[in-house]
Amino acid sequence: MGLAWVGMAAALGTVGAAGSGQRPVVGAVRWDAWTKGSEWEANLGPRQWRDRLPFYGREVGEDAVEIVGDTQMVMDQEIAYARAAGLDYWAYCFHLPTDLTQEPESYAVRLHLASAHKADVRFCFIMMGQGWWGPVAEYERAAERLAQYFADPAYQKVQGNRPLLYIYYTENLAPHFGGEEQARAALDLIRQKAVAAGLGPPLIVAQVWHAEQGAKLVDTLGFDAISAYAMVDLANWGDQEYPYRHLIDGNRVFWESCRATGMQVVPLVSAGWDNRPRWRDPERYEELYKSAPRGPWYLQPTPEELAANVRSALDWIAANPEQTTPQAALIYAWNESDEGGWLVPTVSEGTARLDAIRRALEGDTP
Repeated sequence: MGLAWVGMAAALGTVGAAGSGQRPVVGAVRWDAWTKGSEWEANLGPRQWRDRLPFYGREVGEDAVEIVGDTQMVMDQEIAYARAAGLDYWAYCFHLPTDLTQEPESYAVRLHLASAHKADVRFCFIMMGQGWWGPVAEYERAAERLAQYFADPAYQKVQGNRPLLYIYYTENLAPHFGGEEQARAALDLIRQKAVAAGLGPPLIVAQVWHAEQGAKLVDTLGFDAISAYAMVDLANWGDQEYPYRHLIDGNRVFWESCRATGMQVVPLVSAGWDNRPRWRDPERYEELYKSAPRGPWYLQPTPEELAANVRSALDWIAANPEQTTPQAALIYAWNESDEGGWLVPTVSEGTARLDAIRRALEGDTP
């Protein structure tokens, strides 16, 4: 089917398009590695995983697919799909180039910024704490470069003029900079550069697995809020399958545990978790996750279940205004397809997930 879908997004309409201002902003994680010949492409080769094949993928053999996502045509179509569904922003897994005079090393960010439709869906960054900041000696230049991105009108702002910035692998942040005091100063420098550029101080959000860990990061390193990159049901663990309902419950337990800390919260909504395609290479799996057991994993949600989870997050924000002043939510994920969380239209399912999310963001009960 592939790019024959061009134009389908337009048929969905534009209700709830980015910047409507009628509800909290809702974004989705973007993890972009969908290039020809990549290991991630190979992960979706077995026929068992063909239901995850994004609209720009195609079968090329019994156990092989081709997934070429790094083109302007694909990016423009993704923007159209996301806008039609009412998504406000994408949060890109991002790292600065080694040479700060060059373009960003994420092909997706580069294509988004080059699109004539870039403002239809805003962007922000998920900076990785394991050294994706570049050499410490060049960090001030890196903070200035970030401020340049923040100043882009298409960069997602919250609470007026505050750029939204997530940080994942937070446990590696202090070691990278040489200690907690130095890491706190590094976050403050990002704020200073943004303010010097005429913006508000960035709202810097710690992505964690446990609320207590997030609260400690707010206290010690000066983060502004707590969220997550992905989330599972921590009460049920092991190498086994669970219904999506358990993942919904795990999301709510996380929101409530974050609320109990008294800190600001950006609720994370899980679109799924089933990373079994990545099990094909045990050594690579260990490098990525360092976890045993490998499970749990979850049945994929129906579009209605997914939309209900999104709507629940918006209702939770409304019920807890004092701790949700960012007025933002984040969905895992737009395109973590081989890890088990995706919204991107697929060859098998089309735009069903985005259709349901659009209705949820419009206020309809799924």
